[in-house]
Amino acid sequence: MRYQGEEALGLIETLGMVPAINGADQMLKTADVRLVAYENVGSTLVTIMVKGDVAAVKASVEAGAAAAAEIGKLTAQNVMPRPIRGVGDIVSVHAVEGGDESNESGPRPRAMGMIETFGIVYVLEAADAMMKAADVELIGYENVASGYISVLVQGDVAACQAAVEAGVKAVEHMGTEVYSSLVIPTPHRDLEKITERYAIENLLP
Repeated sequence: MRYQGEEALGLIETLGMVPAINGADQMLKTADVRLVAYENVGSTLVTIMVKGDVAAVKASVEAGAAAAAEIGKLTAQNVMPRPIRGVGDIVSVHAVEGGDESNESGPRPRAMGMIETFGIVYVLEAADAMMKAADVELIGYENVASGYISVLVQGDVAACQAAVEAGVKAVEHMGTEVYSSLVIPTPHRDLEKITERYAIENLLP
């Protein structure tokens, strides 16, 4: 469904995808808001947009911005209480599928683990170590441009934690640092609307 500025709009923007995912998870868990849009802007910038009443959106953005900044770089945040229709049209260009509906049915989401590096050489080493270290499933891969690459896995909480720890160590062993890493024990269901874009089966030729 298109966003038409009928509710307040909240936005956070980060350098890289993993901080944005952490921010989105907290935004959706903190207040009664809906995920309406997600965009890989380019030059490493990633934007999350939610809608709801003004108070909920303010609380959501505050929580999301703090969560993103904990593990990466937050580049911008904003609350637009009454955006005009034209702004809504721009937001709708970046709308997530089913953005006005939350998937409350179906199985409980599994834990997610993510690592983001500068360069594909490092993320491939991380992915190899992650999947060798624990019983996790590779669910996604994303290049946000300008060299920042992410790999996503899922499994039980302990497995995701072990996988991410192994991936970070593998990259550090190569003489560099992981840009950001994250384990979400209980992801909000709507995160799937973002991560499914980067599902391996959708990326393979």
